[in-house]
Amino acid sequence: MTIRIFNPEHDIALASNMERFTAPHAGRQLRSDLGYLPAFWADEGDVVIVDDIDFSESAYRRAKAERKPKVEFCTMEQIAHVLSSSAIAPDIDLWGWDLAIRFQLAKAGVPEESLPSKDSIQKLRRLSGRQCTTDILKKVRSGIESNTCGESTYYVDYDLFLNAIQNKMVVVKAPWSSSGRGVRYFIEEELPKNSLNWASNVILQQGGVMVEPLYNKVKDFGMEFRHCADGSVKYLGLSLFQTMNGAYTGNVLATENVKREMMSKYISLGLLDEVTARLERELAVLLSSLPSEKALENICFGVDMMIVARGDADGFLLHPCVEINLRRTMGHVALALSPMDDTKEGAMAINYDSKRYHLRVKY
Repeated sequence: MTIRIFNPEHDIALASNMERFTAPHAGRQLRSDLGYLPAFWADEGDVVIVDDIDFSESAYRRAKAERKPKVEFCTMEQIAHVLSSSAIAPDIDLWGWDLAIRFQLAKAGVPEESLPSKDSIQKLRRLSGRQCTTDILKKVRSGIESNTCGESTYYVDYDLFLNAIQNKMVVVKAPWSSSGRGVRYFIEEELPKNSLNWASNVILQQGGVMVEPLYNKVKDFGMEFRHCADGSVKYLGLSLFQTMNGAYTGNVLATENVKREMMSKYISLGLLDEVTARLERELAVLLSSLPSEKALENICFGVDMMIVARGDADGFLLHPCVEINLRRTMGHVALALSPMDDTKEGAMAINYDSKRYHLRVKY
């Protein structure tokens, strides 16, 4: 049996690094309204933890999906009762591991052998920091620089940071943040004081900031992966998504063949496949430092990328590693909801109607 959980407040919990963490209202509501999402990639008989069983059952029943396995919905308070019927410690599959969700599960009665150690979560947190993208980006681009772009520098000293961004158009990012909240754009000649204060506070609280050039972005997309029990990293599929002001708005729902055809309009599929293979290799090396624990097997995660217009010629460049999200992403939801027929195409979005968040799926 696998217990599955949607904890979208994970990024903020990771930044806080506290067990007794209270998510902002929006994070709590997103978890409450969309808690049924893991059912789409669950196996028959799995348990999905939700806040409201009746609402989740109704939303899951109404959702458009080609695959809808039969699962059991229960609340966090009911986990102990569910576990009492099995002598085997459950597997745990969630959006992302942090101290807060570990604390919640332990308090609810999940046995320690099903949970990662606190030290392991700290190691996973360090690997989740944006500064880890710097080395990966360099290695992935090595030898294919003419068809790719991307650079990033991590600053731990505010004065060095300030000197580096003078008279440049850059994007500054906090090591840990959620949905674009930890990102600031410096695009004016006169540096905005409120953004400088923000950067100073991030360096003080999180240890540093990432600085990247501001590119002429044409298209967002990503690749989804799984860290397997044998230590390898397996590519799962493309995620073609949209954002607004840095926040996620929706995904294309299509087969891998159709999505690859869409991407071929910008870059060669040979380049795309080469980057995929390099990421599988380099990400496996990155994650090899994680302890060998049951809870850390089969972690799903994503790498954000983008297509960039060439500045000096026609055509496009591939930025192969804008960000590594060591957690599930909405791209994984899209993969679970995507059609198996090349002739069928749709879209997935998360909407808010002033009362609740809703999953919208159209084919």
